[in-house]
Amino acid sequence: MKFVQKSFDDNDQLGRDMLKAYLENRGHDVSDNENKYGIDLFSTKGEKTFWWEVEMKSGWPWTCVEDFKFDTVSFLGRKEKWSDIEFWYVIICKENGAALLCHSNVIFKDEYKEKIFINTAQRKGTDTFYRVPKNYCIFVKPENFR
Repeated sequence: MKFVQKSFDDNDQLGRDMLKAYLENRGHDVSDNENKYGIDLFSTKGEKTFWWEVEMKSGWPWTCVEDFKFDTVSFLGRKEKWSDIEFWYVIICKENGAALLCHSNVIFKDEYKEKIFINTAQRKGTDTFYRVPKNYCIFVKPENFR
C-alpha cells in the first residue's frame, strides 16, 4: 500500500514527542533512532534498552480498554520487519492523548495476521495487519500518558 507522506508529516514528530515525554517521566533516557527508515526511538532505563515504534490514530477516540470500540487492535504488518529487535508498538489517540502499547512478541503471530482492503480518502488497496485481541494490550488513559 502507498505510503502517505502528509499523514507522516502531520503525525510522526507529535507521536515521538508524546512518547518521549511519557518515557522520560518514567525514568527512561530516550533517543531518536538515527536510521530514519528504522524503528522510531530507543530508550535505556538502568541497564536495559527498549525499542519503540509509535503511530498516531484519529477518527475513533478511546480512553481505555472498555471504550475501545473494537475487539482487536490493528498493527501494521510492515512493522514486522523489526520484530527481531523486540520492540514496543505504541498507538496514540490523536483526539485525546490516550495510548495503547503492545510488545512485538505478542503482535506478530500468524494467528493474528490478516490482509485487509483499505478504502479511505488517503489510502486505497490491500495491506497486511496483525489484529491482536485488545486485552493483550496495555491501555494508558490520557491523564496518565504524560
